[in-house]
Amino acid sequence: MMNNILKFKRRSFFLVITMCLAEIFGMTGYNLWPAMIPEFQESWNLSSTSVGWIGGSYFLGYVIATWPLSSLTDRVDPKKIYLIFMLIGVITPLGFAITSQGFWTAITWRTLQGIGLAGTYMPGLKLLTDIVSESDRSRTVAWYTALFYVGAALSLFYGASLNGIMDWKWIWIFASFGPVLSFIIVWLIIPSVPPKILDKPTERLLDLRPALKNRKAMGYAIAYFAHCAELMGFATWIVAFLTYSHSLQHSGTIGTALSIGTIATFVTLLAVPSSVLGNEMSIRFGRLPILRVVMFGSAITAILLGFSASFTFPIVLCLLIFYGITVTADSATLTSGVVDSSDPSYRGTVMAVYSLIGFLGASIGPIVFGLMLDLGGGETSSLGWKMGFASLALIVCLGPFAVAQGNKIR
Repeated sequence: MMNNILKFKRRSFFLVITMCLAEIFGMTGYNLWPAMIPEFQESWNLSSTSVGWIGGSYFLGYVIATWPLSSLTDRVDPKKIYLIFMLIGVITPLGFAITSQGFWTAITWRTLQGIGLAGTYMPGLKLLTDIVSESDRSRTVAWYTALFYVGAALSLFYGASLNGIMDWKWIWIFASFGPVLSFIIVWLIIPSVPPKILDKPTERLLDLRPALKNRKAMGYAIAYFAHCAELMGFATWIVAFLTYSHSLQHSGTIGTALSIGTIATFVTLLAVPSSVLGNEMSIRFGRLPILRVVMFGSAITAILLGFSASFTFPIVLCLLIFYGITVTADSATLTSGVVDSSDPSYRGTVMAVYSLIGFLGASIGPIVFGLMLDLGGGETSSLGWKMGFASLALIVCLGPFAVAQGNKIR
């Protein structure tokens, strides 16, 4: 299996690695909000629902930008789109640091940050899938998707580790240097890709019908909605959950010496092998069977995790590790599924709609979790955490059903 994973043509491998490095640097500010939720919630006197809205606004910004960008990547060199929107990734952490004083300023800058991600993540993937050969495409998608989580983990570690050591504003200011490096890497190294000319000149720029009519692709898109809602709900609240669970532990308990930031980063990094190996398993055994095992298993683990906050810390850690695996093992499988389900002439449109639907789920997940926390008594209530994780479990169960329906032949 490992021989197959590493069996890229030399040029393809170089481009994949380069693009993945740019992806990681560009995400320096991605997880700064989740890393600092306990501090912001206390200093700005925010409810859990408000925290969820700020967390979800990042992905709402992604959704807002995806529609106008949906067909653009089939008509304009995606490298140009990537570079323009990476500049937004440079500006937004600076704006957050300089002007944010509470809910409305924070939600504005996080929304703009999400718009920046929309113009880099899927155009970056479009760049790669157009450059590499068809035989390399599935594993290229898997690696690009998996390395997204490296960027997310490093951003979380950066924010959580420095929070309390330096003023939060400087943490956000320094986060702008990562997107600068990403811009330089893509500008100097990644080749431009001439857009594919559509066979039907009557297709309009914002016409999403080629994607919406693709039943199989829409099945994967709805499953991606469920995946993103669960994943981003968990990712937004992991530091706050660990903070709460840590407060219930007796001093000297195994695991309490580990920093919350280190634990959260490790759990996030599990997505890299999990996503890649999940895709390899789907190639071997079929996408739908693997998605059923992974997504239903993830739902069960989420419920167990919600009940675990007061357990001894080693048990909490074991459940977190297992959940970190199951919550991401379907990611590359879903994305490679939608890529293989789309016509090359409309692949940019299909991928953009897939991303739009998925990140709509990503914007909803943190909000629903925060709402459940408030209804259950807040972030210091055991019931609130049980309700929050149960809501993620219910959402992710939608995924396998959607893919099964999409794969049915009319």
